[in-house]
Amino acid sequence: MAKLEILNSKLKGREIGMKEHLSLGSSKGCTVRVKHEKIRDIHAIFTTSDTGVAEVEVADRDAHIFINGKDIMKHRLKHGDKIKIGPLLLRYIDPNTASAADIRLDELMSEYESNLGSTLYDFSKDDLFYLTSKNPELKEAISFTLPSKDRFIDQAQAFLSRLTSQANMDEMKHEAFMTCTKELILNAHRHGHEYDESKTITIRYRDHGDAISLRITDEGTGFDHETAIAAVNDVNATDAARARYMAGGFGGLGFQMIVRMSDKLEYNESGSEVFFKISKQM
Repeated sequence: MAKLEILNSKLKGREIGMKEHLSLGSSKGCTVRVKHEKIRDIHAIFTTSDTGVAEVEVADRDAHIFINGKDIMKHRLKHGDKIKIGPLLLRYIDPNTASAADIRLDELMSEYESNLGSTLYDFSKDDLFYLTSKNPELKEAISFTLPSKDRFIDQAQAFLSRLTSQANMDEMKHEAFMTCTKELILNAHRHGHEYDESKTITIRYRDHGDAISLRITDEGTGFDHETAIAAVNDVNATDAARARYMAGGFGGLGFQMIVRMSDKLEYNESGSEVFFKISKQM
């Protein structure tokens, strides 16, 4: 049976079985309900004929449907078509018409997406501002190392701010992402490396479509991150964090902001690597 695969949001990977008549919109009567300001009450109608021919068409004069980047009114669906409706991205899958080449291409695309950002650039030697302007794919995923020095840290923050400002991120979410980015990179420099400028920091940036993530790795010995995170939830966490900050220890008020602002925050066992993710919209 043909399906619609969700390519973004928290439901990424989920499939919707195609029916003879399937409606998508924000109203309760729709087969697929998506509550969003850009989704009309009844936004799109999907139909499948007795012979298996599937079509999609707009159901509202103010609605827009993009198929493979093209704004359409009505379209006959083919295996692999990418459908964008508001913020939702779907892919039409028809196993009955998919050729061996199509299936192999799907496998290659999955392999390609999993390898995004695998090349490790040297921020002190490569002009990443230039590279991302010439190669848009790098705006989705890029990894680089930088010396643990103030001037490179400042430049890296400016670079990441520029990337996220182009990622259709809500303003408050962008500020939250950059706050976490600044605090965690500085923590790697100050606490992980104890200002040792001979060490390097590795940063892996990824745009997931509905969220942005960053993985920061330092060359330090790590810290007791479990205790630091648990302390944020304590009744007197603010007082304890202020005391740790005044004493020069990790886990101060900045760390509280990181825990509160992140949708996901994970450390490796030693605490020398941190991963955080923040959704693009409120």
